[in-house]
Amino acid sequence: MKLIFLCGSLEPGLDGVGDYSRRLACELIRKSHEVAIIALKDRVSASLYNGLQSSNGIEVPVLRIPASMDEKERFSHAGNYIRKFGPEWVSLQYVPFSFEKRGLPFSFGKHLKSLGSNIKWHFMFHELWVGLHGYSSFKLKMLGLMQKVIIKQMLAAINPESVTTSIGIYKKNLGWKEVNLIPLFSNISVAGMPQEDTRNPDNLTAIHFGCFTGALDDYKRQVDFLTAIGEKTGKTVCLEIIGNGGHYKEKALDISRHAFGEENVIDRGFLPEESISNHLLRADIGISRADYTLFGKSGSAMAMLEHGLPLLLRGPRPKEDIMGNNFPFKEQLVYPDDPSKEFAKKDPVYFIGEVSDIFMESLSEKEHGQLVLITR
Repeated sequence: MKLIFLCGSLEPGLDGVGDYSRRLACELIRKSHEVAIIALKDRVSASLYNGLQSSNGIEVPVLRIPASMDEKERFSHAGNYIRKFGPEWVSLQYVPFSFEKRGLPFSFGKHLKSLGSNIKWHFMFHELWVGLHGYSSFKLKMLGLMQKVIIKQMLAAINPESVTTSIGIYKKNLGWKEVNLIPLFSNISVAGMPQEDTRNPDNLTAIHFGCFTGALDDYKRQVDFLTAIGEKTGKTVCLEIIGNGGHYKEKALDISRHAFGEENVIDRGFLPEESISNHLLRADIGISRADYTLFGKSGSAMAMLEHGLPLLLRGPRPKEDIMGNNFPFKEQLVYPDDPSKEFAKKDPVYFIGEVSDIFMESLSEKEHGQLVLITR
């Protein structure tokens, strides 16, 4: 099959859905499909770029259209590229903030229609609207309402043949006639061999990978849970912070240092992909900022799970299972209200291979020829 991923931004390591698109594209190329990617609103590229990017040693053609370019001109370049490629399917990997800084791409559906009248559409919703889950301020609720209206109007205007998303709460709230689940895969490839581990076996190494949230009370409960494990096992808890950390990073670091000691909290910042993988392979447990309802949309959470780590989620162990029976990482999920004990690591897995098959199967019952994926 012939596929194009059309996306908002493709700067490696700085756009989650862009990284997702690159990894999926290269996995499909590995399986003998013909794939390219278009970044529809690239916030890093200063000029039009037509070249190559790579993942896992496989190259994929990309077109990066700068965000500074006029919207009509950007879609004109995208339309020309698509027409030259000749696709029959367009798959939209949707995140509201990818295409408008406030998350309100009012004219987006109209421009999608301008890409071609004979295109078969597939929509993949990585995110819906703000305020869907948990507490939200009045301002966020109003923003979420507008984002919801945009999504509903876009669905009605395009009427896609196939709609998918990654987690159950999104499937429930989309309200479309048929929505299927495609699980997310890791945004970090498993390194071939970890570097030599010189860490103290009497330490328990936890990793937080990604950005902290404002739910600092919940984070404190996760920290207290790890502290209790350390006390029960006689091990020193060491915490590594990987990535940007976000707006609440310093407050989270203060909580961590108070609990574990200044010398046992290491902020590693941004690291190359292989280095991140090596740290994950050597760690004992991962910490996610997400709860049970939303962790399935987190590439960093999936990275920790695919590297074999038990994953400490935010909030209590749920009473209802909304993931379904086919999610392969259930045994690795840990909650702050679980009993304190040591947790065994699993062997790393190559989940993207399975997800790419599920993705292709999402189109298998439809009349298909070529495919264009539009992503963040």
